[in-house]
Amino acid sequence: MMKPMSMTACAVAFAAAVALAGCSDGAGSAAGSAGDAGAPSASQQAAEAVQIKQSPDKYTWYVKNYVGMNAGNAGYTGLDTNRYDRYGAGALRLVFVAGDGTFVDPENEDQLKEYVVIGQNLEPNTEVVYTFQKDDDGKEYDNLVSTKSHEEIVLAVKRVGSSGDTVDMTAIQASPDKYTRMVRDYVGRNLAECGYLALGGYLADSYGAGSVKINPIADDGSYIDLSDSETYKDVLSQYKVTSQSVAPNTAMTMTFMLDSDGNEYENLVSTKSLDSIDLQVTKIG
Repeated sequence: MMKPMSMTACAVAFAAAVALAGCSDGAGSAAGSAGDAGAPSASQQAAEAVQIKQSPDKYTWYVKNYVGMNAGNAGYTGLDTNRYDRYGAGALRLVFVAGDGTFVDPENEDQLKEYVVIGQNLEPNTEVVYTFQKDDDGKEYDNLVSTKSHEEIVLAVKRVGSSGDTVDMTAIQASPDKYTRMVRDYVGRNLAECGYLALGGYLADSYGAGSVKINPIADDGSYIDLSDSETYKDVLSQYKVTSQSVAPNTAMTMTFMLDSDGNEYENLVSTKSLDSIDLQVTKIG
């Protein structure tokens, strides 16, 4: 095993704490037959009871059915202000997408209660596979997730009682390992749901152990100010993504740094095949 594993485990433990903070027990629903893979548009999905397969072990979990659920009941808000739902020892991010591009703020519980889920990009019973960190003796930790085959679920929402706008959903393929991640579908999202403000003062989005730079480009050429870490989300929330320079499900590959013994670090990326994604955006309203 690589020598700095204890440091890596601490880093992963902190990341897990951020994602899992404040969550309740998130065990899967009762056993049943698996749904077919794929993701029809939100308008094609109807609210109905779906039996979710039981997890056979700590490595395998199945996506829940969120359609018909009030957004305020979907998951919890983590310390990093993103919305998550717990699956076993890990958690998947929940991204809300309204048809009109409105920013459905994960931190605003009152606003969340005004929306209902009408579609999801990963079908219920889509398989989610984890790998786990190991200690210096090569023994797996039970609660430190290393990789996930899926990192997020996109939920189409509309205001409760309204007809709502159609939201096209793209099923993102599972990542087979830590070296390969699939580009997300950003089109239709509010720009505030397209990553985080990196220390360098630019927008970025996480992909496994790595990240890509997000370059927002306004269709009217206006300046999108990211200089203030306190107000940047207010700026981003004024825009909706209309197109992206890299197609969804494009594979991004990574290599990892090696320690002095030639062992790979689990979270230190050396090279990646994709450095940035341009997002064309338009102002809402």
